[in-house]
Amino acid sequence: MPDTVIEKSFAEFEVAAGATFRPPGVAEAQRRIRVRRRRRGLLAGLLALLLAGPAGTYAAAHRGDPPVPRPIPTVSPTPGGKVIERKIALPGVPGGLTGLQFVDSRTGWALFDTCDSNDPMARGCRRTVARTTDGGTTWTVVALPEAPDGAAYLLPRDGRTLTVVAGRRYLVTVDGGATFSSSPLDSPSAATRRAMATPNGFVVACPSFLGPGDGARGKSCDRQQVLRVDDDPLPQQPPVTLRPGGEHALMEGGDGRLWLTVTEGDRLTVVTSDDRGATWRKLPAVVGARSLTVSPDGMDAWLVRTDAPNGTWRLAGDRWQPGPGVPDETYEVAAAGDGILVVSSRYGGLGFVADGRYVDVPELRDALRSNPDDQPAVAMLPDGTVQIRYGGTQFLGIGRGVERTWIRLS
Repeated sequence: MPDTVIEKSFAEFEVAAGATFRPPGVAEAQRRIRVRRRRRGLLAGLLALLLAGPAGTYAAAHRGDPPVPRPIPTVSPTPGGKVIERKIALPGVPGGLTGLQFVDSRTGWALFDTCDSNDPMARGCRRTVARTTDGGTTWTVVALPEAPDGAAYLLPRDGRTLTVVAGRRYLVTVDGGATFSSSPLDSPSAATRRAMATPNGFVVACPSFLGPGDGARGKSCDRQQVLRVDDDPLPQQPPVTLRPGGEHALMEGGDGRLWLTVTEGDRLTVVTSDDRGATWRKLPAVVGARSLTVSPDGMDAWLVRTDAPNGTWRLAGDRWQPGPGVPDETYEVAAAGDGILVVSSRYGGLGFVADGRYVDVPELRDALRSNPDDQPAVAMLPDGTVQIRYGGTQFLGIGRGVERTWIRLS
């Protein structure tokens, strides 16, 4: 499952998991959450304070650089010109919708809870899990056993395998919810470990993560490694230092290539492997790049910077080539493939950068501005569907390129 799709779940999951181990993507999720909070601070009038810190110093050092060309806004209505509304309501199910995770355009999992899903002290909760295989049109309740107390989160791998992190335990199904098994938090099952990994089972963790289920995974280490959860440790590690608690992210495209980013201060390092970790190569550094985004098929990789002076760089061979600029108010960027970027605005709204031009999605403009305290997070599902998280609402953009059918689920 792509790192970009489940980063928020890992950030929430770490709260529940405590010090047992650090699954892949947590540090990157924490970094993005810190960035989101900083941007909310900008909206609250704290711009001057932030510019007085290191970020402001870094931006000032680039004021003499040539200006980045800005895309020219245009409008291109998507098919139908309106958003399809789908309410997730299950008759007789207590509580409200507290968790929603799609693994592709048709398959998703929902969690209903009578407690606050973020409350680690929650008691006496009544929890229900449901599954859809038709894009949220219909939902089927699955046989979730009585859940332990504490916070609860969904961690899906596909349409049949789901882990519910609840309190200090994992509740796991591998048959679409027909049955569940339970395991303690410090001893995840093989199915849970795979849910924490990339599609082919790679994670960044301490070597003890591959140990027997006797609590060994709770042991710390001075240096993490790229591991494969169902195999022996990789004989060749990437040429970077992976410190526990550091800012790094591992992702895998549909072509099987692995991408690892490590951030130290203002420096972003990218290493990649096209032979499942047998060998690694470090890509050239780009001054000012902040994050990496890879299309679902793995063929299109971009470096992105959304803070001023913003910019993009597209990988061509083993070199990063300057790409089109993104709007000044850009919040998040995701690679959709074929040279197209999906761009969300920190003030609400969504569009695409295609052929050097910004293409607005007008039917989402008002929907993504209804709550000024939320910003739309954007990601790509493995089948090429655009996923937008906006508060407690999700939008799915089904199709290819800039022509999408938009579905709102809440």
